Amino acid sequence: MACQCTPALREGKKHLVGYIGVMGNADGVDYLVHAAEHIVQTRNRKDVHFLLMGSGPEHAELLALRDRLGLQDHVSMPGRVSDEFLCRALRSIDLGVACDPINAYNDHCTMNKVLEYMAFAKPIVMFGTVEGRFSAGEGAVYVMENSAEKLGDAILDLLDDPARRDQLGTTGHIRLTQELNWERSVEQLLAAHATAASSP
Repeated sequence: MACQCTPALREGKKHLVGYIGVMGNADGVDYLVHAAEHIVQTRNRKDVHFLLMGSGPEHAELLALRDRLGLQDHVSMPGRVSDEFLCRALRSIDLGVACDPINAYNDHCTMNKVLEYMAFAKPIVMFGTVEGRFSAGEGAVYVMENSAEKLGDAILDLLDDPARRDQLGTTGHIRLTQELNWERSVEQLLAAHATAASSP
């Protein structure tokens, strides 16, 4: 899908941080909202805007949390968005966040959001789940404990290092297109089938 970067999504801020995905009680979006609070209020960074896209059973509660924390001017939560809007947003963000917390379930889940950030060559900040680290490889910064403050600090560190953002984004895109693509999967599946077929 062809789409353009849309500076207006930054709401006048220098940086734009994106999230795409479900907003349920297992997705950790509350960590990201609290990370935004840490960035804006504790670290006193007023130059960062957050665009959290998606819907789910916790969306209304998360919206209320944003408002209670006084983050209305720094966190946009439009709910489910069109493919065209999503494409423009992914072109526009400086980095994507995967805030699915580290636990036994998420350690075994491949998150679509991670692959979508990689498809748009965007660097990622994420909690260091086992499968998440395998998927993103060297294309992400990993926070190895479920901490909103450490997630926020990692986001700021990467926002303040544009060269590293470019490197991570490029690395992630190469990994997705050359190592995790369907053609590579077909080769591995055929090899596994051949091995199984030749076993006594």
